[in-house]
Amino acid sequence: MTEWFLTAPLILLGSAGLICLIVFAALLARVRFAERASMEPLSSLDLAARQSPPAAWGIVVFGATALATGPSRELIARLDHAHGLWRCGLGRIIVVSGGTVGEIDEVSVMAEYLREAGVPLAAIVLGRPGANTRQTCQTIARISAELDTQRWIAVSTPFHARRIRDEARRNGLCVIVSGPVSSPEMQNAPVHRARLVTEVLATAFYALPPYITQRIRTSKGTWRHSLPLGIARVFRRSGSKARSAGN
Repeated sequence: MTEWFLTAPLILLGSAGLICLIVFAALLARVRFAERASMEPLSSLDLAARQSPPAAWGIVVFGATALATGPSRELIARLDHAHGLWRCGLGRIIVVSGGTVGEIDEVSVMAEYLREAGVPLAAIVLGRPGANTRQTCQTIARISAELDTQRWIAVSTPFHARRIRDEARRNGLCVIVSGPVSSPEMQNAPVHRARLVTEVLATAFYALPPYITQRIRTSKGTWRHSLPLGIARVFRRSGSKARSAGN
């Protein structure tokens, strides 16, 4: 009897750990599948298959880090991808959505970059608020009603695709996610792995009831931006130790 009381907590703890591992693996598979799907090339046929002409579609770019000197390299990859889709006629407007950090406004930085790239101001829509994925999708739902644009191509780094698709569905949006095949964070293996891990956690977090998630701040500058960097450092150190051991 005494042995049972000693081993029961360990059994329960092991079972809980196994369940968490299975759930994590299942979510990771979904994140990876959406990531690969978002890197597939889009064409007019993709949009026609959804019974809507390209002119009825809008493009929305999800924000990333902006600097005082302009968009970061990661954000440039997203903006260039959206610009390419727009030039191909796959959307009539580009919505730029993001947050603010100090005096830097991602939305203004993104809009200026697209304007300098040749996109007319009439085709650029400022999507505020957009400090996180949920806010951006809510903003797009509002813009959809205002501009009578119900279908969207969401542009972000591919590892972000699953969460965008899930949140867009919760807001009643018809969305295809398309991302650049190559970007600084996709090319950096430790950072990419860290982003996949945090996307799994974020996807699970976003699935929680709103009354829970609304109590936790996830805007720019909060823990959600420092967590991927911390995980990436762990992956880098692990890789360095493995290489040292191999030598």
